[in-house]
Amino acid sequence: MALRPEDLPSDPAALAEMVLAFEGENDDLRAEIATLKSLIFGARSERAAIVCAEQIAFDLERTAGSQLPANDDKPDAPRPERRKAKRNIGALPAHLPRVERVIEPASTLCPCCTGQMHRIGEESSEALDRVPAWLRVLRTIRPKYACRSCEGPIVQAPAPARLVEGGMATTALIAHIAAAKYAWQSTLYRQTQILAGQGVVVDRQTLARWMGSAAWLVRGLYDLQLKTMHGFERLFCDWSEPLASSSNGKSPG
Repeated sequence: MALRPEDLPSDPAALAEMVLAFEGENDDLRAEIATLKSLIFGARSERAAIVCAEQIAFDLERTAGSQLPANDDKPDAPRPERRKAKRNIGALPAHLPRVERVIEPASTLCPCCTGQMHRIGEESSEALDRVPAWLRVLRTIRPKYACRSCEGPIVQAPAPARLVEGGMATTALIAHIAAAKYAWQSTLYRQTQILAGQGVVVDRQTLARWMGSAAWLVRGLYDLQLKTMHGFERLFCDWSEPLASSSNGKSPG
């Protein structure tokens, strides 16, 4: 509220005290304005430091306040027991295959009498392990059979169907690349680098053609899924922004 001249005291000491009080308020206001400016226009690190300092002070006050019992709380009321967090220590999944390795001591001769020691027990422990993915060449052999007594036809098993006829990749490899691309967000360019690291050089265009063949194969499943979805009145889904295309109009793959 603005002061009028008739409201000012006539005592010089009271006037001096009023001036000092106003100066203190002005200093507080200047500090708040400087803090707001640093939060709005300052560097990110400065803003984070100020916010963190204020947050720490707020957390300390809240913690101190939470330790005090409320007016309607009974100090001797029993508190509900907090459930212990479930930790997967020593409880590895039972469906995983177990591979045993036995570590024998350097010598099974008694260090005292050099006699042969006998096994009296063992200690075992389990640890989760991983075998790196490895590529292999699947060589298919189809023997031919013919009769020596007559000139009958030659018998041979039919060649197994491939997703890409005459291609160098099996259906399992193409399925793995498709799952890595669409489920684990591993682009085709990154997968070419992974294959190159294992000594297999395949360009990205080849992987893209394989993805086209896979899309053609699952087209019936896609149509069935779309038909099933359209049978409902409402659909709920999470929306994510599509990947931005490159300047040449091609997908980043």
